[in-house]
Amino acid sequence: MIVTLTPNPAIDITYVVPTVTLGESHRIEQVHERAGGKGVNVASVLTGLGRHAVAVAQIGADDLAAFATDLSDRGLSHRLVESPCRTRRSVAVVDDRGEATLFNEAGEAPPDSVWRRMVEALAALAPTASVVTISGSLPAGAPDDLVERLTKEAHRAGLHVVLDVGGPALAHALRAHPTLVKPNRSEAEATQLGWPRSVPPTTSDLLVALADHGAEAAVVSDGVNGIRLLHDDVHLRAWLREPLKGNATGAGDALTASLAADIETLGGLPRGRDAWAEVLMRAVAWSAAAVLKPIAGVVDPTDIERLMASAEVEESLG
Repeated sequence: MIVTLTPNPAIDITYVVPTVTLGESHRIEQVHERAGGKGVNVASVLTGLGRHAVAVAQIGADDLAAFATDLSDRGLSHRLVESPCRTRRSVAVVDDRGEATLFNEAGEAPPDSVWRRMVEALAALAPTASVVTISGSLPAGAPDDLVERLTKEAHRAGLHVVLDVGGPALAHALRAHPTLVKPNRSEAEATQLGWPRSVPPTTSDLLVALADHGAEAAVVSDGVNGIRLLHDDVHLRAWLREPLKGNATGAGDALTASLAADIETLGGLPRGRDAWAEVLMRAVAWSAAAVLKPIAGVVDPTDIERLMASAEVEESLG
């Protein structure tokens, strides 16, 4: 089983419009509203592809019942922790080309008692789990070491930890030696792990810094440029031959889901170039399949199978 932790969940609202024009009024053709947040999206992708996942999130009291009902209606197992703070809203405006414009509220930081209950929820699920993912931003004012604390708890329970976080939260969490980290390029840069600020770091700089500071394996995603991996002496880049246009909102979450699923299947990180190449090609295909959907947390297995044939892998640390 895979447990997905979401420190800063959201009510996801998607507006579908023909075009987006700054300063103009827009007629909304479709509205979708659902329980969301990056870890919830990870659980949704995994569940949709037949994996057993449990979403853990802290939810405002006023939204708790509706959030739980939506997850249940979608077949998502969950363990929700009640918070006195309002759940944030995240709005995606998707046009006819499938491209999304996002408006994300920051979220309110709940009291430390809520974080303690999240740790307790993780501990209760740990005996039947093998992997935990921690995804997304932290609410404004949340402790920078929160992800580090959650990672340590997961390790104490014998779980592999996959992190999709960035900035100070990731910098602190590296001290707990997560199994794998997978920030995007801007999130990795925001950790500020030692390169001169006047010189933009290369992807190689980012990967080496993440590994040197504690990650067992590091993946950095960079949009249409694909993803790059550093694990021991394996340095690989994976990408699609034909980049896709569409809604990239849930692409990173599908990528996290794919990596976590393979770690669960293998009982740990892949070993060697060939094993990693297969894992990364699948991860790129899962991520790209999410781009084809207007709503985050959804992928089509037939899209994954088709996109796997378009995935490329090469030796790279550039």
